[in-house]
Formats: sequence, C-alpha cells, structure tokens
Amino acid sequence: MQSSNKYKFSVIIPVYNVVDYLKECIDSILAQTYKDYEIVLVDDGSSDGSEKLCDEYASLHDNILVHHKKNGGQSSARNIGTKIANGEYFIFVDSDDVIAADTLEQFHDKIRQYGQLDLILSESIYNIEPDGHIIDIQTKLNPTEYEGITGEQALKKMYLSVPNWSPCGKCYRTAYWREKGFRFLEGRISEDLQLIDRVILEADKVAMIKAHYYYRWKIQSSTMHKNFAKLIRDTIFVIDDWNSYLISKALDKELDFAIRASLANMLEHTVMGNIFYVAKDERKELIDGVKNVLYFLKYDLSSEGRLIRAACRIIGVRNTCFLLNKIKTARKKKADFV
Repeated sequence: MQSSNKYKFSVIIPVYNVVDYLKECIDSILAQTYKDYEIVLVDDGSSDGSEKLCDEYASLHDNILVHHKKNGGQSSARNIGTKIANGEYFIFVDSDDVIAADTLEQFHDKIRQYGQLDLILSESIYNIEPDGHIIDIQTKLNPTEYEGITGEQALKKMYLSVPNWSPCGKCYRTAYWREKGFRFLEGRISEDLQLIDRVILEADKVAMIKAHYYYRWKIQSSTMHKNFAKLIRDTIFVIDDWNSYLISKALDKELDFAIRASLANMLEHTVMGNIFYVAKDERKELIDGVKNVLYFLKYDLSSEGRLIRAACRIIGVRNTCFLLNKIKTARKKKADFV
C-alpha cells in the first residue's frame, strides 16, 4: 500500500500484550507539541486487553489507525506499519516506551532547516529503570557534527562512539525506506543488527536532534537469550550476511574496518561465549558455524582479540568457546554477588 502522505509523520507502534504500559506510550504521543501526525497501532495478536485499548483510542481520535493481525513478532508488525503508514516521515516507538513532548517538533524543525532528509538520528536514548530512575544508556554524540552529512559519513562518526542499532529514536523518510526496499528480517532475534546500519549507510542526507526517546527496562528482553541456540544461529547469519553486503559496497576503508571489528566483537561474545550454554547435541553444528566466519576475528585488534585468536590456534575453536563461556559465567557470578 502506498502512502498518500496525508500526514507529516506516522508514529508506528507494534503492540503485543503490553496493556500495563500502552496507555502511557500512546498518551506521550498525543501530547506532542507538533500536531500533524498519525499513530499506527499494529496489534500483533494481543490477548491481554491491549487489542481493546487500541480500538478504544482509535474510536476517540481520527488520527489513530489500528491494524489487527495474528502474532508474528515485532519485526512483522513493524514491516506492516511501514506499509500502511500515511506519513511523509515515520518513527518507531515500542509500546512500553515513551517519547518527549517535543520529539516530532524537533524532527520537523530539522526537515524545515535542511529540506528533504532521508534519516534523522538522535544523540542518545534514555533508559527507564524498574524503580523509575532514568539514565542515559548511549554515549552522547554531538548533533552539530551531523548537520546535513551523508549516511556513510554519519555512520563512520557513530562507530567512533557507540553505534546504536535500535530502530527507535530515529526518523525515516517514508519514500526513502520504500524505494530501498528496507525490511526487518522476520523470525530472527538480531533483526536490528542486520538492517539499521544499512538504513543509515545508504542515506543521501541525514541530520541529528537531541535525545528524546525513553526506553523502558524490560525483564522479558533477557528471556530471548535463554534460547541461546537461536541467538547464536541468527548472529552467525547476520555476520555472514554483513560480509556479503560489505563486499558489494565500496566503503570508506576506516568504516569498513570498524563494521567488521564490531562484527568480530559479536562473534566473540554473543556467539563463542554462549555456545556452551547450548545443549550438547547442538554444539557441533554451532561450532562449525563459528569456523565459517572465524576470519572476522582478525579485525579485533584489541589485546582480548589477540588472545582469542591465539587460543583458537593453540587449543582449537571448541576449547576456546568453552574457555570464553567459563570466563563469562564467572564474571556474571561475580557481578551478581556484588
């Protein structure tokens, strides 16, 4: 479905069984100082009353659109939202998070300043802790360094700090997203890692606003890591997929190396450090997967990276994974004790 650009902005909210927080999320959008927007609620098969709350809000506000679907995961909901959005630009907001009242006004001011922007970033994301305390969870960037530059230039700067793969906290030009055919990988844990950097990278012009997004600390977010086998398989897929993508692009050498170094870090910690949490009968397959992307380790120039490469040569990949897992478990026990 093609957008008619009825609104300046679409706020896309995937909704799944989050009735305790959904009202606060929607209300933070209804409180926006800039009013030319719609809210797209994509109900992903909720059964806790969230689905009814979506319909209640839509009955009270002409600019709220609800799409009910069978449960297919957050990526599926986001993909549908980008298809049915009627805004010239859109943003993603998770249904238990909130945004500052001037969020859309900030984005609009940047568009008015620079004309057409493919993407607008933000300098930081705030974290709402379980006790309500708010902390900054991203290294602050300097918005003045991101004034009307290319996506490749922006991503290079971001990798010098802390790259932020979250789709939230950013604003996307709808036509740009659709023309490029961007889609979240459905059914994979690490879908953000595969997509968002590329959305930044391929943009012709980007800008940045100050922090505005408040992410709620999620107990359930840690449960996905209980399925370590899937986490590992999906991460290996992302690493291999990124390699194919980078080969097809003639990137700035420093940026290419920075991306590969980040992938090496994922290989070491998300993959190799978790393999021995997986059932024994699945480990061989996963270790074979590690071996297929092991060459990424050469991009980690840190002392830790050199030690891991040396361990792989001396005691083998399997034993290195075992050692990394033991170290990770010991560190976690120490942190829990403290």
